[in-house]
Amino acid sequence: MKRLVTAAALGALLLFSSGCRANLASSQSEFYAMDTFMTVTTYDKDKKLAQQAQTQIEQHINALDQLMSRQRVESGLAKLNEANGAVVTVDPALYDVIRTAVYYAEQTQGAYDPTTAPLSDLWQIGTEDAHVPTQAEIDAACKMVGWENIHLLENNQVQLTNGAQLDLGGIGKGWAANDAAAICRMAGDTLRVLAQLGGNIIGVGENPNNETGEWVIGIANPDKSTDYVATVAITDESVVTSGDYERYYEQNGKRYHHIFDPKTGYPADNGLRAVTVVDADSAKADALTTALFVMGLERGLEYCAQNDVKAIFVTADRKVIPTDAVRAQYTFTGAQAGYTDGQ
Repeated sequence: MKRLVTAAALGALLLFSSGCRANLASSQSEFYAMDTFMTVTTYDKDKKLAQQAQTQIEQHINALDQLMSRQRVESGLAKLNEANGAVVTVDPALYDVIRTAVYYAEQTQGAYDPTTAPLSDLWQIGTEDAHVPTQAEIDAACKMVGWENIHLLENNQVQLTNGAQLDLGGIGKGWAANDAAAICRMAGDTLRVLAQLGGNIIGVGENPNNETGEWVIGIANPDKSTDYVATVAITDESVVTSGDYERYYEQNGKRYHHIFDPKTGYPADNGLRAVTVVDADSAKADALTTALFVMGLERGLEYCAQNDVKAIFVTADRKVIPTDAVRAQYTFTGAQAGYTDGQ
């Protein structure tokens, strides 16, 4: 039996608390960009300011999508991928995203790798053409994978060698969340924003719907993504989740998801169901959720301890394991769903 599943639910859930700290006007937009549904809500005493900021954030994210989407033939990224190894001058914003992606690939020793596009194209997870490729096909695709094939040159020039193809989906929404926060802060000290960009959530300023001022984010239950197994309370931080329940394909009772191990060419298979990272830098959190998922629990926890990463691991044997850095913000809630607190 084969089954293709694309989860519509967010990787993390926003939880509303009773009480209101300020009588603020709000403005909200819902739209589709970067291959996911997004919601941006702004709050301010000045309703016009809230509306202007919300509109500006939405427009900016759509512009980033047109720049970084490899599915859009007119995008800067698509043109770079189609250059067949030639040196390409890219938009400065795209250059900065690629440079950041290379940085986190190096920092994680390739556990996060922005050149896995050939594997995504081969497996087709998340489409009606999803299938398990032959080993020969996987081996051929792996020859084109490797962040070392990205060459950052002067004057915003980039060269991709050995057939490398870039996919910025593992960092793009985090980059967009950072820009949303920057737009909010430039608009004024009183403006607050909650941006829910697929599995990336960022809260800027104090939450007007919570007496503590915190944004309380639920970590989704991989078996029922509308429920949650833990919460984290944040202010001026982002919460990013990657999991095997977001996009996957089933064949003969085995789940094949969209998070690939660049070294094997297969979806990472190490006993993890989801990884959440909490950080003020959403692009960093975005890259690290993928990297930690690929690393697996033991190596992932070691990386987090060495680099003071706020992370929450959800395992296949139904444990929720927070790192030391996130404990003060973390609350376990998964007992009724059959999960145990691994702290």
